[in-house]
Amino acid sequence: MEEFIVENLRKMIDIDSESKGDMDEIIEFTTSLLDDIGLKSRVLKGDEFNPVIIASHRKGGVCFSGHLDTVPVGDGWEHEEGEIENGKIFGRGALDMKGPCVAVIAAAKKLIEKDVPFSLIFTTDEEISMNGALEAASEPEITEAPVVIVAEPTAKLVVTQEKGVYQFELQTKGINAHASMPEKGENAIMKMVPIIKNLDSKGHVPATKDEMTCSVNVIESGSATNVIPKRCRVEVDVRFPPSFSRSELEEHLFGDIEEEFDLDVIQYLDAVKVDENMECVKKILEIADTELWSVPYGTEMVRFVENNKNTFIFGPGEVDSAHQPDEYIELSHLLDIVDIYVEYAVSVAKER
Repeated sequence: MEEFIVENLRKMIDIDSESKGDMDEIIEFTTSLLDDIGLKSRVLKGDEFNPVIIASHRKGGVCFSGHLDTVPVGDGWEHEEGEIENGKIFGRGALDMKGPCVAVIAAAKKLIEKDVPFSLIFTTDEEISMNGALEAASEPEITEAPVVIVAEPTAKLVVTQEKGVYQFELQTKGINAHASMPEKGENAIMKMVPIIKNLDSKGHVPATKDEMTCSVNVIESGSATNVIPKRCRVEVDVRFPPSFSRSELEEHLFGDIEEEFDLDVIQYLDAVKVDENMECVKKILEIADTELWSVPYGTEMVRFVENNKNTFIFGPGEVDSAHQPDEYIELSHLLDIVDIYVEYAVSVAKER
């Protein structure tokens, strides 16, 4: 099993599958790999979402979900993509989340050999929209599954609560003027400065705390050094716990801002909290001999839970290296999670 995981994860890492790019190669590789282990799949396609792979072995089993897309590779890497050192596999997507997807496929291989029912769903736009998961959420693999496991990295802790995501663009407007006569114009950047300061003051919260975080991550303005800018644009990322409704969140963010601005919502996803006392949660806690955790990020759990309340997050790898140079996952985590997934799926099947 180790050889299977290492070989196929390195091949996956080698395939560029940035969310906004072409998904044909990663889809072809993954469907071929599923075919190799004896699992037929189908691919959902549409104009509003990236392709989604869905596969099942029999009916009525646990549904495992993951995503094959990644954020851009970026700069500053000290390790080669696919390099293995000290039991760690490096590469963009190794952790988030091609590694967990390969672990799911490895578990699927064992479950087919045992003739245990299960299904899986792999999306390719989780990092930008989660529209593929929204499309897949109404498929029977989700709606009829006894349990849906989102296999995101959680360090083998069971997650029943995740923060919501509110990403938006703010724009301030000014008037162009020659920089030698700034009084004849209105500087859009200077109008944006107090807004940024206001939002930043609401965002200094440790990720482990069940509170809101807010970070201004993109700013664009100006056309030349000697021209007063007439427009300034920022993009902001907010993560919030289930205690906030959308109206409460927007009042908290914008209610005390005096400057005028235009708001354009990039993405809004509700925070999620499911019942940690559900039998499906108790069972995975017992089998994995682990604990509960809540995560500061959002996952495709938010897309699935409306159609199947028996949904939680549980996967291999420490999330700290996600979206960074030298992203990695520990091979031992992948091997451990395969055994846990198999035991859990077998246990669920026996009860049905």
